[in-house]
Amino acid sequence: MVGFEPTTIMLVFNNVNNPADVDTAVSTYYSPNANTHNYDLSKAHMTLSANASYHVQVLFFNMNYPVTSSSFNATPLVQEEGNVHLICFSDSVDLYGHLGADIYWTWKDLDNNKTPLPIGLVDSFHTGADSACGIWNTTLHHQYLIKNGDCAPGYIDLQVSDTVFVSPSKG
Repeated sequence: MVGFEPTTIMLVFNNVNNPADVDTAVSTYYSPNANTHNYDLSKAHMTLSANASYHVQVLFFNMNYPVTSSSFNATPLVQEEGNVHLICFSDSVDLYGHLGADIYWTWKDLDNNKTPLPIGLVDSFHTGADSACGIWNTTLHHQYLIKNGDCAPGYIDLQVSDTVFVSPSKG
């Protein structure tokens, strides 16, 4: 990215069939200097309804730019550089149930490469019927000249983890 890197990922989940069912998870990585790394995970959790479909928006912010401002929305820059970026999701730890088996996701937005490939700023998530809880990873991959629609190539610009609950009794 030109001049700065995003420090915060916000995931906004809107239930397609229940407009009142909206949840947001925010994870921030602060690096006030080269020797210090801090995480604010106080809002890094979400509860999703079981057997539900969600429209998901992924937003990026830089909480340190400019220093006197509370935040800078970096999402338009990620979209502008969509030809070299890919947002990926994965489960890493199951606390109970099997989160990876209870959440399915698909990318909905495309870059403007000759053969369009996903970016991941707009996604669909579908939850299964079972209760589950675990750690969900969101990563912003930088894939200059090697983007192929797979998460493996390139390097990670930002990775955050959120606690996700899938609940049949959310309400």
